Amino acid sequence: MLNIDNGPNDSNIKNIPSDDSYPMVSILFAKNKEMGVNSLSLTILGLINNDQIRCDIDLDESYEVGKKLTPKDMEVMKKITLRIANKGELKTSESLAIKLLKNMNKNKKFNLKAMAKQSNNSSIANKFEKDFNEFVSALNTENEYDGKNYRDILQNSKLTNKGKEIKKEWMDYRDYLKSKDLTEKYPPESVLENSTQVLYGACFDIEKDALKIRENNSPLTDFIDKDGYKLLNIIFNNALLNVTEKRKGDGIFYGVNDKYTIPGGG
Repeated sequence: MLNIDNGPNDSNIKNIPSDDSYPMVSILFAKNKEMGVNSLSLTILGLINNDQIRCDIDLDESYEVGKKLTPKDMEVMKKITLRIANKGELKTSESLAIKLLKNMNKNKKFNLKAMAKQSNNSSIANKFEKDFNEFVSALNTENEYDGKNYRDILQNSKLTNKGKEIKKEWMDYRDYLKSKDLTEKYPPESVLENSTQVLYGACFDIEKDALKIRENNSPLTDFIDKDGYKLLNIIFNNALLNVTEKRKGDGIFYGVNDKYTIPGGG
């Protein structure tokens, strides 16, 4: 356990260890080193955090999705609306993520319930798979990542000595994100820093833990408060489960693990 009384340099615990993108942080320090649908979800969280995607939520209380989708979950999804603002300069992967959302929803504005139902449509699911593959390819190119090698951090799917050092720094940062004592001692100093810390929590699947000890004061944190990150993963997983022709050998790991059934399927 971290000692929160280590001295003045202890405040460095809240500093971001490196400039790796959100999907790469998740990939580098996960058990597998491959792209899953959470890479797309994390990219969308980043776009919400940067106001490239507007998020309107008509629900006050916090919400958590269980192990199986319920009619109540679907009603919560109906109250979460995303609207693509698409302003300013974007990375190629971000532009492709927005294109994917437009193609899936056939609109710039949609709620998660409508998108969930769209994911049951096989023709939309087939298009989603194509768009998702393009997104992953762009993300790989931007990060010079080939699935086994990444910068001087990852070689042949193994962390280098430098990679191990950076991993330790990220693990310390993860401990900070979920530590009530550390967060109270070194709190985020702005609304943006607060929401960005919660977003990094999503990279480690501890976003709800991070939010519990931080303020819910932005569209991104409110989206997380309603389990939006998990809902996105469920919707995207469901779309891939409804692809009619499964392709093999394309080097992309979809990460389709949660067998949620979304009502309204074909």
